[in-house]
Amino acid sequence: MTVAAITILAALTFAVTFDILRNRRIRFRTLRIPARYSAAIDGKTRFRLLHISDIHLTSSTLHRLKPFEKLADTEWDFVMITGDLIDDESGIEPVSKALGRLKARYGKYAVLGNHDYICFCAKNIYQWFRVLTYSLFGKPPSFCPKNDIERLAACLEQNHITLLRNQLKEGVAEHGVKFQIIGIDDPSADRDDPACLYSSVNEDAFRLVIMHSPCRLGAISPLKPEIVLCGHTHGGQIRFPVFGALSTHSDASRREPSGVVNLEGCRVHISPGMGSGRIVP
Repeated sequence: MTVAAITILAALTFAVTFDILRNRRIRFRTLRIPARYSAAIDGKTRFRLLHISDIHLTSSTLHRLKPFEKLADTEWDFVMITGDLIDDESGIEPVSKALGRLKARYGKYAVLGNHDYICFCAKNIYQWFRVLTYSLFGKPPSFCPKNDIERLAACLEQNHITLLRNQLKEGVAEHGVKFQIIGIDDPSADRDDPACLYSSVNEDAFRLVIMHSPCRLGAISPLKPEIVLCGHTHGGQIRFPVFGALSTHSDASRREPSGVVNLEGCRVHISPGMGSGRIVP
């Protein structure tokens, strides 16, 4: 390749990257999903859910909280937050306060993601390469520090957000419909244990499962949720024509890295998320 060709390629790469960063924005999608399992749901019953995922907040990315201002005056039935709220501990207080300003009749619920547990940072090029390799295929490098999960949990609770770690919360809606919110801890960090909740399932209740990564969903199927809400994939993030996503780091298909999909007997909504990690914006 000649010097001129390399120069042109570099210029095009810069131009495209600049345009993407300059025009990046948060888009809200509205989906209508019919109930399948809950005996208590009739043709007139409606629940409004707000699904938020993968904020990846730090003190240097506070602009990602701007879209929440548009949602502060809307009252949802449920607000569901499916992990990777932060990228390091500097994001704990601001993300908790922003989520705390959202309104939900029957509660705001969250689960943790792999980036909530571990701060994926590096001090040199070699370490960044190791982190990048993990983000596509492997296990987290040992040099990455752990985030203070208990501090994050406490801050969420102070802002009226229920953090579920292989736990179930239930209640009754105004129209008498019982509901169960099931939060599974992050499968990508090997912290999931849905089997401990099998015996707690109420067949007559409206059931929702939230978890960070769309992994090991065969173990979720016995819970018979109306839908499983996930994130983690960033919509593929790096995608190629025909081939699809380079990696979804999950059980999601390379060609269906986001949206409503069927995986291992479960109907799943995979949010592409509203942020990104430190490696690829």
